[in-house]
Amino acid sequence: MLKISKCEKRPKVQYQPHPRFGTVFSPHMLRMHISGDNFSELHAEIVPFAEEHFKPSLIALHYGQSIFEGMKVFRQKDGGVAAFRADLHAARFMTSASKLAMPIFGEKIFLDCLREFMNFEAESVPSEPEHALYIRPLMFGRDEVVKVGRSLTYSFYILGSIAGSYFQGGAAKGARILVNRQFVRAFPGGLGEAKTAGNYAASLGPQAYAATLKCDQVLYLDAIKHEFIDEMGGMNFFMVKDNELVTPPLRGTILHGVTRKSIIEIAPTIGLKARETSISFAEMLRDMAEGRVTEAFACGTAAVVHSISEILSQDTVGSSHTTHKFSPDTPVATKVFEALKAIQRGQIKAPGEWLFR
Repeated sequence: MLKISKCEKRPKVQYQPHPRFGTVFSPHMLRMHISGDNFSELHAEIVPFAEEHFKPSLIALHYGQSIFEGMKVFRQKDGGVAAFRADLHAARFMTSASKLAMPIFGEKIFLDCLREFMNFEAESVPSEPEHALYIRPLMFGRDEVVKVGRSLTYSFYILGSIAGSYFQGGAAKGARILVNRQFVRAFPGGLGEAKTAGNYAASLGPQAYAATLKCDQVLYLDAIKHEFIDEMGGMNFFMVKDNELVTPPLRGTILHGVTRKSIIEIAPTIGLKARETSISFAEMLRDMAEGRVTEAFACGTAAVVHSISEILSQDTVGSSHTTHKFSPDTPVATKVFEALKAIQRGQIKAPGEWLFR
């Protein structure tokens, strides 16, 4: 049985337009400690968002037992609040936990905690256009011992922060993307499809290098042949080829993106066809030059849908690069973004029960 206690409610966070992502936190957080694999008696608590104290020997800091999710809660047209496709996020969280030998406490407990946190924090969900409450569930090994091995104790948290546009300049400004064949995000058989801290840590060096070339993100190719597109540092990838949406398949090296899945599922309802297939980077560049590939965009919970304006292609760090530009017109990306936005805010009906109230 799960019990959830609650503190005295604090005032809602003050609105500010498009804060830098992950910097303006809602006034509360949910916290639950887990010991062993017995989930029959769990106690969670909603407490003020504040500092937590850990010893430097915390096992998660040394051996990386840390997983998380990212989802958004939207203000609905009827004034209520709803999380977008929370069931998929709950399932993915448990998959990540399994891959890192962490407690699989179940999707129901995850969703019960989320529901109570959403209800308690509902006042902080912004009503302004293009804004939402970003939700960050997090779990990490809690043992305070420097020893290679599975932790025996864990902490689960749910945090909230105000989210506006993910990229600087907002959705109207296309992203500049770097493809460098030297960079590798994940190998087959590894943790590429798990939402774990190590995957994102590995992307920080390439991301910092991309910034020196005035690029917003890195688009990774496969780790074996360095030829087929995988995904970006924190987002999935789509291109528009011959008026069709095309995205790389799930083959264990890329994240099972919730936004990606949603785009594939809504495509027929907005007059588009979507398919999953391997995308050769060299072939994509040829198709761009011939006018067959007309758009590309990134997608994810944080960015939702963001068009790509140009791609810098480079073989190795420091080598010369070529630039490939897309048309500034992005009718397909815009159409997909507007459809998703309307579904997330309850303005049009989703193909399924996608809103978790």
